[in-house]
Formats: sequence, structure tokens, C-alpha cells
Amino acid sequence: MKRAKSSIHQCRAGSPPPPKRAQVDPPRRDQAIPPYNSQRGSVILFVLGLVLLTALLLTQFISRAHTDLLTEARRSQLEPLRDEAYTVLQVSLAVLRDCAAVDEGLHAPAQGWGDPLTYSGYIPPPEYTVRVEILDESGKLPLAARSAAALLGLLRELNVSATDTDRFVDALLAWTEAEAAARTIDGLVAATDGTPALAAPQAALRSFEELRFIPATRAVLCDEQGDWNETGRAFLANVTLHPLGAINVNTASDVLLTALGLNPTAVNPARQNRPGSPESVLRSMDGIGPAADAGITVGTDATVLRIRITATQGARRFTLEVVAQPGGDTALAPVPTDLAAGESEPRPWTRNSIDSGFRILEVQENNGY
Repeated sequence: MKRAKSSIHQCRAGSPPPPKRAQVDPPRRDQAIPPYNSQRGSVILFVLGLVLLTALLLTQFISRAHTDLLTEARRSQLEPLRDEAYTVLQVSLAVLRDCAAVDEGLHAPAQGWGDPLTYSGYIPPPEYTVRVEILDESGKLPLAARSAAALLGLLRELNVSATDTDRFVDALLAWTEAEAAARTIDGLVAATDGTPALAAPQAALRSFEELRFIPATRAVLCDEQGDWNETGRAFLANVTLHPLGAINVNTASDVLLTALGLNPTAVNPARQNRPGSPESVLRSMDGIGPAADAGITVGTDATVLRIRITATQGARRFTLEVVAQPGGDTALAPVPTDLAAGESEPRPWTRNSIDSGFRILEVQENNGY
């Protein structure tokens, strides 16, 4: 037994000792941790960048698509209102044409054309509200006439001082006259309050907004913020940009009649004798006399009409404003008789689509929501 133990001990003693496990000391706090693989970090950053870029592109796409869809939705909802407004325009022109044929001319809204929907018995579709206003532009002073006497008279009736009146008229004529070289344009048109100086176009006004750029007229018609004051609103209500052959005394205001040298007390009893009947309008100038200014002609016919139509459905609104002049092409478009022509698609609305005995001078559309 001792020998066996000894041999076993010798065998064990002769064998190499088992390898010892390597002991790894934990990293000290002051020892840096080895960094990750740089290639692996670059891939992660690249993927994150792609994700961020994709998210930004998707956000922009969704926002653009939302805007486009909203625009198309509003446009699709606006077309019925636009069609209704142009339908009412056709009705209004038909009423004007009927009144002109029955009463031998257009003189004043008292003939019935002042409320064309009531005159024609037109009822708009359910949930639609339509309002029509017809204004006689020929009952105003045409600025295109460049009548100094009429302008002076109108401003005096509006209680504008004599000094401001003279400067106003001189500046306006210098702005619109082609032969303005003899006038002192520099002192009347050139800006003196820090606003940019503008060269006088020496042509007829195309918009009332031009009056804001003439210092002498802006001082009378506008307040300190550049908005129309009370005098400015009264002045614009009595003037027009459209040239007229004659001013209609049936619709001219008492202020304008007085400015023209006419007596309103001689005009009003004749045109307001029986409101709502043909006898309440003047058909001739007998007993009234001419205007004081030889360059201004007065008459009894409505020659330029402004038609304002507002169609609403809920919160949506469409406004159509048309300036029409009687005496256009009276030939109506032929009505299709065959079935194929009757089933064709309706043509789009344009100023040439308005078949009536009126000449369309101006068309404006305003879309509101």
C-alpha cells in the first residue's frame, strides 16, 4: 500500500502541473475603457441620419398634400357658388333688358330693376343666400371728363376749404392731363412728407387708389393712416372712373346736383312723385335746365350699371361685380335643337358667355371663406 501510494504520488509528481487560470484585474477608474469599433459607429450614425431625413421628407410631403387637398376641396365647394352668382347675373341682365323694352329705356331703379330677384320671382336653391345690388354709375361725376368747375363745386359741397379745393383740383388735373407741362406739377404731385415721389402718368385714373399717391388729394380724402376719411368716402360715392356721355339726374345725389348747378328741389318732386311706378322717373330735362359747366352734359338715362352679386352658403361666400353698358350685341346665342347638342357639356363662364343686350365693361370676382 505504501508503494502504491508512493507510485501514485510519483506519477502525480512527474506530471506537469495543471495550467493556472489567468487572473484579469478589473479596470481602474483612472484607466480608459477601450472604444468601440469606429466602422460600426459610422453605420449606426448613417442609419440614424437616413431615418431623420426620411421623417423630414414625409412631414413636408404630408403638409404639402394637406394644403393641396384643402385648396381643391375649397375650389370644389366654390364652383356651385360661382355658378349660382353667374346665373343670377343672367337673371339680372334679363330683368334690365325687359324693363328697358317695356318702359322704353332704363332711367331709375324705381322702374323695377333695382330688385331684379323680386321682379323676376327667382328663388335660389336651398341653403343658398343671394343678394343683388344694382348701382347706376351714370349718376356720378366722371373724373375722365376733367371738369375743373364740377370738381370745385363737388368739393365745396363736401365742405372742403377753398385752399385745399384749389390744390386738390390742380393736382388731380396735373396727374391726369396730357398737357400738364404748363402746370406746377412739382409742387402739387411731388411728395413732401417722406413718401416716394412719383411721376405723373398724365392719363385717366385707372383706380381710386391712385388718389392716395397724390399729396394734395391724399390730404383731403385720407386720414393720417392713409384710410379714406368721411370726406373721401363721400367723394368716392359721387364720382366714377368710367367715361359718360351724360350724368343721369334720376340717380344723382343732391350734393352732385347742386355741384352741377342744378336745383334738387326741381328734380326730386318729379322723380319721387310716385315711387315704384314708371311715372316716378324723369324722361326728359324739361324744366330742369342744363348743367352750369358747359363741359358736363346731364340726361335721364342710365348708361353704365354696376351689378354686385353676393352668393353665400354657410361660411363660404362668392362675390361677383360686373359693370355693364346697355347697347351691346342683342343677338342671343342659338339654342341647340338636336339631342346631341343639348347633352353637350356646358361651356365655362366668361364675359363672352353672357348673352344679353349689354356690353360687359368690367368683371371682378372675389372668393371669400
